[in-house]
Parts: sequence; structure tokens; C-alpha cells
Amino acid sequence: MRLRETISRALGRVGIDYRQMLTLLGVYLKQDLRSGNAIARGGSREYVTSNWSLLVVVLIYVLMGLSIGVYVFTGMDVFIFSVVALSFTLFIVALAVVAESGNVIFSESETDIIAHLPAAPRTIFAAKVLNLFLFTLLLTVAINFFPLILGTWAAGSTALFLPAHAVSAFAVALFGTTFVVATYGLLMRYVSRQRFDNIVAYCQVGLALLFILGFQLLPRVMDFRHAPTTASFHWYFVAYPPAWYSGLEMLLMGRFSAGWAALAGIGVVALALLVMPALRKVGSGYSSFISQLVQAPVGIGRARKLPRAAPGSAEAERSYFGRLTKLFLRRPAERAVFDLVTAYLRRNREIKVRLYPSLAYFIVFPVMALVTEGLPDPFLGQRTGFYSTIGAMMVCFVTLSAVEALIFSEHYQAGYILRVAPIETLGDVHRALRKAVACFVVAPGFVMLFLFYATLWRSPVHSVLFLAPWALLTPPAMLLPFLRREVVPLSRKYQKGQQSARNLTALFVSIIGAGGVGVLQTSAISGRIPYWLFISGFAITALLFYLLIGKLTLESKPLASLDDRQAAALGGELSVG
Repeated sequence: MRLRETISRALGRVGIDYRQMLTLLGVYLKQDLRSGNAIARGGSREYVTSNWSLLVVVLIYVLMGLSIGVYVFTGMDVFIFSVVALSFTLFIVALAVVAESGNVIFSESETDIIAHLPAAPRTIFAAKVLNLFLFTLLLTVAINFFPLILGTWAAGSTALFLPAHAVSAFAVALFGTTFVVATYGLLMRYVSRQRFDNIVAYCQVGLALLFILGFQLLPRVMDFRHAPTTASFHWYFVAYPPAWYSGLEMLLMGRFSAGWAALAGIGVVALALLVMPALRKVGSGYSSFISQLVQAPVGIGRARKLPRAAPGSAEAERSYFGRLTKLFLRRPAERAVFDLVTAYLRRNREIKVRLYPSLAYFIVFPVMALVTEGLPDPFLGQRTGFYSTIGAMMVCFVTLSAVEALIFSEHYQAGYILRVAPIETLGDVHRALRKAVACFVVAPGFVMLFLFYATLWRSPVHSVLFLAPWALLTPPAMLLPFLRREVVPLSRKYQKGQQSARNLTALFVSIIGAGGVGVLQTSAISGRIPYWLFISGFAITALLFYLLIGKLTLESKPLASLDDRQAAALGGELSVG
């Protein structure tokens, strides 16, 4: 009781009501653990299911943590092992915070519900940040489950490694969360809404690039294979946050030195400088920024040119782009859904934050191939590198991720319009969604890869030949998310962890499914089978695969209508909103 009163008084000094914060936190946690209403989906269990995505994410990260934990059996020093584990933790936490903050901290739909409540902006903001931190703490526990156990076998480790690593992992999770939140606070003060949306989306891409490339550079900097039994302090540890908290871990284990003390001091001071400003400075202007985020027009900032003709008008259809669109999208329902999805792809912050990081995979693996393998031209008798092949393979992964990302939206209640619109079959909706992904995700990705390979190899023909099987594989791969499933774009409320779970699942499916194609392509390039025979046979196989999956989809059936219970729930939500 005294501890609760002490915490309440301390929070009250900075304008945070302790009881209100806990109440709001409880509501947010219930939202995270329960499946959101899917107004535009058929099915009787949409309102009682749980959010199993969190469990999937935890299990996947536990397995990833195992891959980090096995480093201990290389004779690695406990400090270096700690740096590796905490580096992985920090990158995962930063990616999670950036990905989920749009739905937690910057939720536009909550303004009409809680803005009138007698709760201070700092109280609401503190509850949201605490909710976000509990999610990142869950990921931290999953990632460090095996490293925490296996770390006791590292060189120089003791039984104190267990509590010491737990404290340092907690500090890293807190640092990553508050750093991103404090950065958002600066952006809220100095940039417009449109620029804020773009910066958040591009930060996701930058973090994804840094995450993948960082784990290629980290072993070279730390020199894992020739790591000494007892690690020593180096000056560049001062500029690397995971090393700060590894220094704190060494002190807690009883390994005292001036270097470890300096690193621990930097880490503690960094947390002190981030936590309080994040709550006081950012929280004080939180309500005004959210109001501005909701009310400000999308085109704030640079002026946009108005279209010369309204979409669907006679003048627009007579234009070159109109004729091309009409040829590409023959049915009116397709054109309507295509325009809707396209608008969200280009302008909606929530969609951009969830989708844009996947586009980084088009760049990162070819760059890794260039750095590690030199990316030689395989058609000139040189070996085919792993990263050059997996770079092309990522087209399938990004395609699946884009389709999954476009299912969710903060405006999911409006998805009911698709149920009452004159849409004959579900295929009109599915084809429009696939064509939008093909135009704005797949095609730019292939162009990017083509230019990259053609420039390095100085042969556009070799670039086309290398990418040809992956271009043939993309159409049937795009059908996989629609297999025996009704996919309505922008019709489901997003729940915490769902995007991560779906991205990780799509990544594993892409690697396993497309791995055989990569092996066959490597064999064909090496001359074991004629390359023209490989392309011809693969084209026939891809066509048969496309036709088979097409038969197993629900596209010939009509779009399911709302039943009475769902219609009543929809009316209640719209009346509350």
C-alpha cells in the first residue's frame, strides 16, 4: 500500500493520475488480447475469438532467440555474447515500437471516445506508452528466453548471469521504447502531419535495413570467430547502446573495471534523460497533436495538383490513363476497389507504416550480396551467391506481406459498404486487390532488382534471365492468401502483433516454398540442365499451379452479406462513433 501511494505521488508531480492510468491500461490490454470486430467479414465467431497472433509472435521469437543462444558453444566471452543478444533485442524492440505505435499512440479513432473524459493528456499518454512497453517487454522475454539459460555456459560467466542479463534486457527494452517515443515527440513538435506520416514510414524501412545489415557487420566488428576468452573494453563500445547495458551486466556479475563502469553509467544516464522527457514534454502536447492528426487535411505541406477530371467521368475515361485503366480493370467493381486500395497504399499512414518496411527486402539482400560475395554474374561461369538468389525470392515474401497488410485498417467499420455494394462475385474484390499490389509493390520491386543486377553485371539480358523464374512464380504466389478464404481489403481491425505474426509466417513460407526454385535455378545456371529447358518447364509448372490454386479459391462465390447480429453490432458501433 505504501509503495502504491509513493508511486501515485511521484506520478502526480508530473501530471499523471495513477488510478486513471491503470484503468486505461487495463482497457488497452483487453483490446490487445481480444480479437477485434471484423464488420466486413462473415462468420459467427468474429466477436469471441482471442488474439492468437501474440502467441505466434512469441513462439517465433523464442525460436529466433535459440539461434542466438547457440553462439555460446563457440567459446564466446560472456560480454560479447551479451552484446549479441542485446543487439538482437534492441532491433526487435525498435521495429515493434515503430510498427505498433501507429495503432497505440497515434490512434485517430480514440479521439471521439476518450477526448471528453476528465483525464490529463499525460495520463493518457503514459497509459499508452506503458501498454507499448509491456508488449516490447513480452518480446524481450521471448527473445532472451534461451540466451538467458544458455548464457551461463559462456566463457567467464557465473550464476549471476541470470539476474544480470534479465536486468540489462529490461533496460534495453525500456531504452528502445522511450527512444522511439521521444523521437516521435520531436517530430510532433516540428513537422506537419503529412511529413510525419512519411518520416515514420521511412524510419521503418531504415530500421529494417539496419537490422539485417547490422547482423552482417556485427560479427566482423566484434570478431566472433577469434574472440578472446576474456573480452576487453574498446572505444567504439561508447557509441553502441547494447554495449552500454552489457557493461551494466558485467558490473552486476561482479566483473568490475573502469570500461564497464563507463558503459553502465552512459546507459543509466541515457535512460534518465529519455524516460522523464518522454512523459513530461511529449505527453503535455499529446492531445493537441492527436487532434491535429485527425482534423488536418491529408494534403498539408506541399500543395498537390488537382486532377483534371473526376474519376469515372466521361472525360477521365477518354484520357490515355483512363483507357489503360479500363483495359486493365474491365469490371466497374474492380475499378472501384482498385481505386480504394490504391488511395490507402499511397496516403494512409497506418498502411504505409506496416507495408513499407517489407519493401526494404528488395534492397537489403542484393546489398548484402554485394558486400559479402561481390555479386558476380552467375552466367559468366561464376558461382551463384546465396544472397543474390534470396533477394529475388523476397518478391514472393513482399507480395504476401502486402496482401496481408491491406486486410487491416483503422477505418474497418466502413468495410460494410462492400457488403451492400452491387458486387457480383468475390473475385472482383480479390482481383482488384491483387492488381493493386502488382502495380504498386511487385512491379516496382522487379524494376529495382532489374536495374540493380543489370548495372552490376553490365548485362540487362542476364538480369532478365535471372529474374524470369521469379516473375513466373509471382502470379501463383499472389493467389496463396486467397486460398479457401474470403479476403476483403481494409475490413478488419488491427490487433497488436498481427502484422509481425503474418510477416514472419509469410517469410518462412516464402523461404521454404521458393527454396526449391532457387536450388533448381542454381543447377540450371551451373549447366547441369539447360537454362532454356528450366525456364520452359518452370513456366508450364507455374501456369498449372496458378490454375490449380485458382480452382481452390472462393472467387466464384458472392460476397457474404451481414447477418442480423453483425448488422446490429455495426449499428451500435456507428452510433457510438
